[in-house]
Amino acid sequence: MRTFLQNLLKEIDYTSKKLGLLILFFIGMPFLGMWFTGAYYSEYVNDVPIAVLDEDNSSLSRQIIEYFDQNERYNVDYYASSREELEQLINERKVYMGLYIPPDLNNNIKLGNQSQVLVLTDGTNVIIGNNVYAGAAQIVQMVSGGAAIQVLQAKGSLEAKMAMNVAVPFGFEERMLYDSKLTYMNYLIYGIIAVFLQQLMLSSMATLLSRNPEEVATKDTFTQVAAKMTVGAVCLIASGSFTIFLLHKKFHLIFNGNVMVALILSFLFAVAISGPTLILFSLTKKKTRFTQIAYMLSLPTFLTCGYVWPVDQMPLLLAIPVKILWPLMNYARAFDEVMIKGLPFATVSQNVVELLVYSLIMLPIGIKCFKKSFYKNEKREETVQIVNEENLNL
Repeated sequence: MRTFLQNLLKEIDYTSKKLGLLILFFIGMPFLGMWFTGAYYSEYVNDVPIAVLDEDNSSLSRQIIEYFDQNERYNVDYYASSREELEQLINERKVYMGLYIPPDLNNNIKLGNQSQVLVLTDGTNVIIGNNVYAGAAQIVQMVSGGAAIQVLQAKGSLEAKMAMNVAVPFGFEERMLYDSKLTYMNYLIYGIIAVFLQQLMLSSMATLLSRNPEEVATKDTFTQVAAKMTVGAVCLIASGSFTIFLLHKKFHLIFNGNVMVALILSFLFAVAISGPTLILFSLTKKKTRFTQIAYMLSLPTFLTCGYVWPVDQMPLLLAIPVKILWPLMNYARAFDEVMIKGLPFATVSQNVVELLVYSLIMLPIGIKCFKKSFYKNEKREETVQIVNEENLNL
């Protein structure tokens, strides 16, 4: 314990004198958090340009167009003269959606014949595509229901209330829990913060290890690694906590978090990620090469950690190796749900256990690789030095 405290004080003293590390620990997370969150400041994708082809030119078709134009999600910027022009406007990225109203729409509805309004959406941008399609479906269904009620009333067979019950036989009430607006900011930011912690922990550990790798590999390796790991984890978790506080106050990021559980998860993840850090640093031996690989890992680890896409929807041949080799899968989604739902410890206990097991396996492997790699270097340097001295004597 005494050796650990001594090493810890050494790392704190070293860190306090290195401007780069101080920026990494205390500026990087808040700066990146504010920057990324600013991109999602708008809660919805609004004022999306759309085009309309109205071949019916009836009071009903004009009413449909008016509904779209008055909706905050859409701007009717173009009126096409043909379906080819409508599709061309989408292909040229002048609009993201095309609305086609067929001829005789109004007459067909009055006669009781089925007719369809076509909605063409640009599927290359999934965020815009999902938003405009969902809003368009809602508007068309609403107008369709209203038109059906008018037809039933016009026939004189049903009163207004009965006509509505026939046209709309049942309704539903929705209640969206935790994030009632389904904002992209609340969906993405906690996952991005988890990746920030991962990448900054990798960088900080590499910086601290590169200071004295031979010394760490030769004497009290575990306590020296533990000291470096503790400094990195505590500083980055404190910085991350401040970042979440800023985002909550400035951008109204949802925060219902169970703080203690979030801190436990974050610290265990910081410890767990130190295992592969030691292995990668042992293989690369240089901070610059390590940093290149660490940056390359940020995107694939995020995309396969179960945050962007559910783990149970991934092929087992991908999900199992990722979970075994990298700890982010047991942290990112659990951390997000703890912060938004306020999950208790019992609910994420499996993630905690798996992070502990991962650390108990990967840290010893990492330390062994580190000692083997840099202890050999030191021996080789000693041998070279002896040979050089002998040559000088000769």
